[in-house]
Amino acid sequence: MKKINLMAPAAMLAGALAPALALANGGSAPRLGLGAGLLLSVVYGLVGILLLMIGYKIFEWVTPFSVNDALSKDQNRAVGIVVGAIFIAIAIIVAAALG
Repeated sequence: MKKINLMAPAAMLAGALAPALALANGGSAPRLGLGAGLLLSVVYGLVGILLLMIGYKIFEWVTPFSVNDALSKDQNRAVGIVVGAIFIAIAIIVAAALG
């Protein structure tokens, strides 16, 4: 019979919360170099764009009409405004989650 280690989730949680706890206790965040900062910015940007695309596909999936046709063929401004608002809303959520 395999033994279950009940301390593994607690150790993972402590490791994930260590930076936040250090900052809360007056510690300073570790300094990153220019290259690491740029790399993280690019990665966060790509993750944000990917999540925006997923949100758009979900919006297109739940609407009873083709959003692409309404935007390109019909040039429906109302649909364009709603899509823009959805992009802004998703961007705010992604920025709060990543930042």
